[in-house]
Amino acid sequence: PYGDQALSLSKAMFDFLGGFPDQCLMEDYELVVLLRKRVALFKSSSSSSLFGHQEVLKIVPGKPALCSPRRWQKFGVLYVTFMNSKFVNKYCGGLGPDQLYKMYYGSDPPKRESKLSPWEEELHKILSEN
Repeated sequence: PYGDQALSLSKAMFDFLGGFPDQCLMEDYELVVLLRKRVALFKSSSSSSLFGHQEVLKIVPGKPALCSPRRWQKFGVLYVTFMNSKFVNKYCGGLGPDQLYKMYYGSDPPKRESKLSPWEEELHKILSEN
């Protein structure tokens, strides 16, 4: 996903992942990384289902998700595809979301009150209790 696509997860799966990572950029990519890691845990076990349901891809009924084509129309398919790949490669190579944000938007990312994401804070509380 590159911000111009939609992801659909059940609430149980979204909660299991800890919600969206608190990042200014690449949060959708990181959510999919978390999803793949969590699903791998289930694939390695004897169970072939997640939360009692078989893993499937399907069209979600209801109104369609609306995603803007502006960037694709403005810059063209080759440029947008190249830039998406470039940023994913930089992210996977260790460049952080704040650094990518500055490259992408040419300005500092919005300030956050905590350096930890909400799910990291919750995990820290759980680990501190034990």
